[in-house]
Amino acid sequence: MKTTPLPRCSPEEIGLSSRQMAACIRALAHDQTTMNGFMAARHGKVFAQCWWAPYRPDIPHSNHSFGKSYTSTAIGIAVGEGLLSLEERMVDIFSQEIRDRQITLPDGMEKITVRHVLTMTNGMARHPDMRGDFIRNYFTTPLAYEPGTHFAYNSTGSCMLGAIILKRTGQNLKDYLTPRLFEPIGIDPDAFVWRQFRDLGIDGEPGTFATTEANLRLAMLYVQGGRWNGRQILPADYVRDSLSVQINNEYAPEQKDGRCGYGYQLWACSIPGVYRFDGGQGQYGIIWPEKDLVISLHEGAVVPYGPQKTLDTLYDTMLHHLSDGPLPADPAGEAMLAEAEHTAALPDDSPSPLPPNQALAGSYTIRGDFDPWFAVAPPGQGDLFVMFRTPALDRPVERITLDLTPEACVLEMGEGRVLTARWDGKLTARFVEHSPYDPLGDYAATARCTADGGLEMRIHWLNGWFESNITFAPAPQGLAVTIRKVRLNQEDNELIYHAEAIR
Repeated sequence: MKTTPLPRCSPEEIGLSSRQMAACIRALAHDQTTMNGFMAARHGKVFAQCWWAPYRPDIPHSNHSFGKSYTSTAIGIAVGEGLLSLEERMVDIFSQEIRDRQITLPDGMEKITVRHVLTMTNGMARHPDMRGDFIRNYFTTPLAYEPGTHFAYNSTGSCMLGAIILKRTGQNLKDYLTPRLFEPIGIDPDAFVWRQFRDLGIDGEPGTFATTEANLRLAMLYVQGGRWNGRQILPADYVRDSLSVQINNEYAPEQKDGRCGYGYQLWACSIPGVYRFDGGQGQYGIIWPEKDLVISLHEGAVVPYGPQKTLDTLYDTMLHHLSDGPLPADPAGEAMLAEAEHTAALPDDSPSPLPPNQALAGSYTIRGDFDPWFAVAPPGQGDLFVMFRTPALDRPVERITLDLTPEACVLEMGEGRVLTARWDGKLTARFVEHSPYDPLGDYAATARCTADGGLEMRIHWLNGWFESNITFAPAPQGLAVTIRKVRLNQEDNELIYHAEAIR
C-alpha cells in the first residue's frame, strides 16, 4: 500500500530546540533499556525520528499491550457504526458461547458491561488465563469487586474486546480495521502483523507488531480528536472519554506513571493532561492534546524500572522544554540533531576470541527441545507467545547443520530456516524464512568460539527486544545444546531449553 508521507519540519518550527532534541535522543539510550525506535510530531509534522541500528523504520516491532489501544479503537469505531453499545452486558453479547460451553456464571458476572472491560474494572481479583479457551476462562473467573469500582489489569478482558468485534462484524480486528482505520490514516496493513490465537482463530492481544510510524499515526488520530484529513474516523466523544481518567489505579505503585489513572485501554501520565498507549518494556504512544504533541517509541526496557526511566527522560529532556511558539532557526543545532539520529546504534557484541573451530562443522541429529525462536515469558511463567505461532510452521527442529565460514557461523535448521551469526560482533540485520511467526523473522546474530571447543550464538530478534542465546558444548556423541531466552523484567532471568546434537 502506498501511503502519503507525514510532513516534516525542524524542531524549532514547533517550539523545541534541535540541540535539546539531540540531547533527548542521546539520553534515551540510558542504562536500563535497549532503545529501538523513536518518532515525535507536533501540529501534524514529524520533527524528530531515530532508529538504533540494526533496527530500521520498516521492521514491525512488538507492541505488547500497546496493541490494546488498537483494539479499543476498533470498539470505538464499532460504537460509531451502531454495532455496539458500551452499556451492553458481556453475558448478553456472548450468551450463545456461554450456553454452548455450559458455563455456570459466578455471582456478579451478569453486571459486567463493555465499558467495564475497556476500563479494566471487570471486578475480577485474578487474571483469567489467556491460554486455551480464554472465553471460557473469562466467564468462569470469580468476581471480588462490584464491576466498575476497582481497577485490576486484565489482558484477557482485552482479548474479549477482540472477540466482540469478531462476533458483531464477522471480521477479525485487522480485517475490520484495515478499511476503517489503517488505510484512511496511512498505516500499511501489509506491514502490520496481528497474530491470532492458534486455537481460536481470533486476532490476539498482545499479538500486534507495528512500525514506529504506524503507532505514531494512531497517536496523531487521537490528538486530533479522531479526525484525519477532515474525516471523522473515530467518534470524538469516544476519544474524549478515552483520554480522561475513567478509574483511579494503583497498578504499579512503585512507578509513578502506573498510578495516575486509566482511560479506555490507555493510561494517564504523571504530567497532567498527558496520556499514553502503553506496552510492556516501554512500547509507548504518548499523547498531549493541549500541546498537540505525540511520541511513538519502541524499546527493550526489561529491568523493572527501565520503562519509568524512559518516561522520565522524555519528560525531563523534551516535554518540559516545549515552547508555545516557534523558535529561531538553528542550522548548526539541526546538524547536531541529524548526527544524533543517523549515528544511533546498539553496541556491538564481543567478537570471537578464537578462530572458527572447523571440528564443529557438519550435520547433527537433534534430540530434545531445540527452539531458538523469540519468546515472551512473564516471571514465573513459560513462553506466552507460543499461543501465537502458526501451527503449520511450528515444526520441531530435527536436524541442524553448522557451517563455519571465515566471516560467520551459519546454522541451518531445515526447511529453509537459516541463521547467520558474524564472528566480528557486528550487528547486521537479516531475515530468517519460515519461522513459526512468519512473516516475522528479522534478526541480527553474532557467534563466538569458546576455549572448551564449543560455540556460542547470540540472536537479537529485531521484531522486538527479544534475545536467544545458544550454547553448543562438546559432548561424547556430539554437542550439548542449551538455549537461553531473556524473560520479561529479568526476575526469573531466563527461559532455558536443552537438547542434544548428535553426529
